[in-house]
Amino acid sequence: MISLIKGASWRAPAAHPLLYSAVMNKLLALGLSLPLVACVIGSEADPAGPGTGSGSGSDLGPGPGPGGDHITASTTWTSMMNVTGTTTVDAGVKLTIAAGTTVKFGPSGALVVNGSLDVMGIKGQVVSLLPAATGDHFIGTAVSAGGSITMSYAVQTGGGITVNPGGKLTVTNSQMSHSSHDFLVVQDGIVDISLSSIGMDPDGGADTTHCDMHFGGSGSTIKVTHSNISTSTYGLMLYGGNQLDLTFNNWSNNSFTQIDTQPGVSADISNGWFDKAPAAGTGATLTYNNPAPNRLPVAMAGPQ
Repeated sequence: MISLIKGASWRAPAAHPLLYSAVMNKLLALGLSLPLVACVIGSEADPAGPGTGSGSGSDLGPGPGPGGDHITASTTWTSMMNVTGTTTVDAGVKLTIAAGTTVKFGPSGALVVNGSLDVMGIKGQVVSLLPAATGDHFIGTAVSAGGSITMSYAVQTGGGITVNPGGKLTVTNSQMSHSSHDFLVVQDGIVDISLSSIGMDPDGGADTTHCDMHFGGSGSTIKVTHSNISTSTYGLMLYGGNQLDLTFNNWSNNSFTQIDTQPGVSADISNGWFDKAPAAGTGATLTYNNPAPNRLPVAMAGPQ
C-alpha cells in the first residue's frame, strides 16, 4: 500500500530566491579570520570501519576511533581549537564552545559527548566547526545515551552528527553541510532542529553529503521544522520512527529523492515547500496537508 495523505493537490511552484544566499562563504571567511592561536585536543586514532544502514543507499560512514583524550571537568573553548583525534566529553561534564570560536578537526577528529556540549554562537559571532584543511572531512560529532548537544548560531561543515540511542540534539539558527557520508544520523533519540539548514543554498555550490538526514530506530522523538533540507543525494532516509514532526520545511535540489521511506514509518510533512512532489513508499505514511506555494523564509546563522 502506498499512502500519501494530501490536503491539497500538488503543483511545482516557482522557486523564490533563498534569503540566505552566499551566507556560507561569509561564514567560512569569518571562521578563517579568527586569531591563529590554537590549542590541540585529541590524539590520532584510526577511525572505525564504515557503518551499515538499514536500507539500500545508506552511507553512515566511519565512527570515532578508540581511545583518545577525555574532558573530565567542565570547560570552555574560545578563540581557536584543533581536534586531531577522538575527544570525549565525559558523563556529568559540560563543554561550552563560546561565540566566535573556530574548532578545526583533523581527518580523524571527532567529539563524543557523554555529558553535554553547548555550542553557543550568537548573531554575528558564529561558532565554526570545520576541517583543518579546506575541502577535507572529519569524523564528526556523536552524542551518547544520557548526553546532549545544544547548538545555536553555528556552522558545521566537513563532518556530520550522530545521535545514538538515548542521546539528545537541539539545533537552531545553524548551517550544516559537506559530510563525506550521511550528515544527521539518528539511531534512536530526541532531536529538535529549527530555523536551520542541512545542505547548501542551491545557488551556493555543490554539497558532498550523501543524505541530509537518516532516521532509524523505533523510539525516536524527532522534530525538524522551519528549515532547509537540500542539495544532497537524499533529503531524508526515513527508515525508522512514527508521527515525526517535519512541518514547514523547504525541500529542494536533492538529486535522487526528497524522502526515501521504509515500511511502517510515518511523518507529518505538512506546510512544506517541495520542488518535487514527495511520495511515500509501500507501507509508509506521509501526511501532506497545505503544501506551501512558495519557498518559506528561514532564519540562518551568521551576520544578519
